[in-house]
Amino acid sequence: RNLLLPDGVPPERQWARFYIKIYRAEGLPRMNTSIMANVKKALIGENKDLVDPYVQVVFAGQKGKTSIQKSSYEPLWNEQIVFTEMFPPLCKRIKIQIRDSDKVNDVAIGTHFIDLRKISNEGDKGKAE
Repeated sequence: RNLLLPDGVPPERQWARFYIKIYRAEGLPRMNTSIMANVKKALIGENKDLVDPYVQVVFAGQKGKTSIQKSSYEPLWNEQIVFTEMFPPLCKRIKIQIRDSDKVNDVAIGTHFIDLRKISNEGDKGKAE
């Protein structure tokens, strides 16, 4: 027996695929965080306040992300991120973060955590605890 498994988690677990569907975002803030954007604005008057958003999802130590939507306050992805993990998973939440892509350093715009216990089924269909 694996002593690291919590009580109630069977030692023989099956592999499962977890599908995270990312549809869209609305009302993103204006971003102008890069040093290069400030330099461009000072030298040539170019002001880039639009964001280049993408979504990063972290689940059970794995990371996945959507494509980058250039210059958009209301990006539309309609993409799916797939993770393969043992079921039931040992993690208790999924981290979803919308980020602004930048050549120097990507910036987090917003972060949300989904508690797996609140979206899972009881009984044979699984309970993520």
